[in-house]
Amino acid sequence: MGRRTGAKRMEQAMGAYFAQCDGTRERVPQKGGGFSERQIPYTLYGLCAAVSLSPREVLLAARDRGDRAGEVLLRGLIRVAAHIQERALLGELNGTVAQAALKELGLTEGPEEGAMEPLTVVLDGETEAYSR
Repeated sequence: MGRRTGAKRMEQAMGAYFAQCDGTRERVPQKGGGFSERQIPYTLYGLCAAVSLSPREVLLAARDRGDRAGEVLLRGLIRVAAHIQERALLGELNGTVAQAALKELGLTEGPEEGAMEPLTVVLDGETEAYSR
């Protein structure tokens, strides 16, 4: 029961953190006559402060997902990652900064930098004629 209560408290704390960030949303006039919206962004460290855990503890618990608290933390991390990607796509966040933030969250996948997978090209008779 203690873990379930802890997970519930984490969920409430994360909800309050996200609501607080969303509450800072403001419309900013642009030179061209339009408006953009700005708010305090969701961050790993903001999430950690809300649940009173270190970034390492949050990442390990979310990766393990052995209990409800890990699942709650994973959902929080995914929400932070989605926010980062949305801001980058809207041009409100530099892509390099967004990529570094997602890497810090442990939510980037793919081969390690510098690692190359072997490439094999097989040409059948018909394809070989076109390649010349």
